[in-house]
This record gives sequence, structure tokens and C-alpha cells, in this order.
Amino acid sequence: MVATVTTTSEGVSVKVDTPSITAMSIIADIDMRVGTPIDQTAWLDGGAAADSYPGALDGFQAKNTNTTNALGGLRMLVLKFNLEDAAISVIGLPAGVGSVLACIGSQMSLADKTLSVETGNVGVEGNATTAPVATGGSMPFITVHAEGAADNCVVTVLYQ
Repeated sequence: MVATVTTTSEGVSVKVDTPSITAMSIIADIDMRVGTPIDQTAWLDGGAAADSYPGALDGFQAKNTNTTNALGGLRMLVLKFNLEDAAISVIGLPAGVGSVLACIGSQMSLADKTLSVETGNVGVEGNATTAPVATGGSMPFITVHAEGAADNCVVTVLYQ
């Protein structure tokens, strides 16, 4: 019987088939517009006091009042997990990800072996007893395939 586990952080959900992938964690979700983790907003504070800039200019006060046309930017997601076998496994991204644009890096602890990573946007989420699959729907996904079981695998993707 297949069991699935969903991990969520900052609105992004990652769903995996637990017999194949364990210990899934989101170790970073970085907004590429500003280079900070999604939950850090200090860069929006402005905060510079008047007269603190050369020439006594008013301080910068960041403000976005155009909420109609405001769009999200690119984000970088870093996932860490254990692969329990050499099978192709699907990592579903059922919430918070519009589309995966590319895998920009991967690593694993299995010496002299390959970790293959593919991304796409036509997956199906599945349910509590059905693993995510890479075809037949519109869910963004990542597939991983190693030459053997490996702990502490890391995959980094760019998404919007």
C-alpha cells in the first residue's frame, strides 16, 4: 500500500510517496527578486530617516500600491530528502508553484553514482493512498532517479 506525505512551507506544498522518499524537507524558499527567504520582509521596511542620505534627501520608503498588476517573481526552492530505492520517484508540487522552470542543481551522498532529475508541469497529485504521477494533469513535479538508495539528497529548482 502506498502512503503519501505532504510537507508545506510558505504556501508551497511538496507531496511524496513515503515508501520511496522519506525525510522530505524544504530547506530554502528564496524570492529571486530580492534574494531573501520568502518570510523575511525587512527589505520592504524602507526605514531610512530623513536627512540620513547625503544632501538631506528623504529616506527610501518602499511601498507597492498597485495590487491589481502586481505579479510574483521567480523563486528558488531547495528540497532535502532520502531516497529509499533505485526507482524513479515523483515529487509533486500541488500548491504554491505555478510551474517549474528548471532544475538548477542536485547532489547525493552515493559515491560514483548519478542522481537524475527531471521537471515538468503535467503531473497529477494523487491522494492519501496514491502517489503523485508525472503525466495526465497540470501539477508541477520533479522526478528523481538514483542508481541506489541514498540519504541527504538535495535538489534545487527555479519556479514561478
